[in-house]
Amino acid sequence: MNNGKVGDMAMAESAETTAAGEESSRSWRRKVVAAVLGAVLLLVGGIFLGLGYDQHKVGTEVMAPAFDGDHTALVDASSAGGSGIRRGDVVVIRGGWPGAPAGHLYTLRVIGLGGDKVSHTPADGVSVNGKALTEPYAHGDDNTFGTYDITVPKDRVFLLGDSRSIAVDSRAYLTADSGTLPVSHIQGRIAGTAWPVWNLSDDPGSEARFPTHVIASVVTALGAALLIGGGWPQVRRVAASVREKLPRRRTKDSW
Repeated sequence: MNNGKVGDMAMAESAETTAAGEESSRSWRRKVVAAVLGAVLLLVGGIFLGLGYDQHKVGTEVMAPAFDGDHTALVDASSAGGSGIRRGDVVVIRGGWPGAPAGHLYTLRVIGLGGDKVSHTPADGVSVNGKALTEPYAHGDDNTFGTYDITVPKDRVFLLGDSRSIAVDSRAYLTADSGTLPVSHIQGRIAGTAWPVWNLSDDPGSEARFPTHVIASVVTALGAALLIGGGWPQVRRVAASVREKLPRRRTKDSW
């Protein structure tokens, strides 16, 4: 009787040990799969962001609060040269205004495209093609440079900063090509911010676009989390195995 009970207990312990081993093996496989999947997502997202977007330090407060001076912007490389640029987009554009260094980069908002009639009066504010703009992003004294009424030449853009009191923009150079710059000088549209990450989404002043950069950033972050979560236990496991195989240092007591 007692032998039977002992045998049953041994079998139960063996079954528990086997089950524990199988569960450990399944857990290990899940972590490996998570680490591999994380590495793939991290690689795909990182490559997409690296190839599709440039980074630009805004540097000034003329586009605050949408883009503060300490923000690092994600610049859509596919829009370089003005491709797909729309009114309201915030762009990084190379300087060409009188007295500006040839390579200087401005961060400004596109108000008018080629052929648009852009005007401003103290009473009506900024209008494009006779329609007053609704500009929730703009602030400060909009009358800093007075009244103007211009037509944007072909293949050029009229640009304003959001902080109208301090921005040096198209209003300051109205006598030179109506204050406009060539679309070919556009380095790209700002899609969002690389830092801080909580400003990742599109600027509310521009037309909504498919949030490619947001999806790519989420995929990259998810990949990093999976890689760390799934890979770190495996790293510890390998490190422990290596430590066990290394020869132990002898102490004085062992002689």
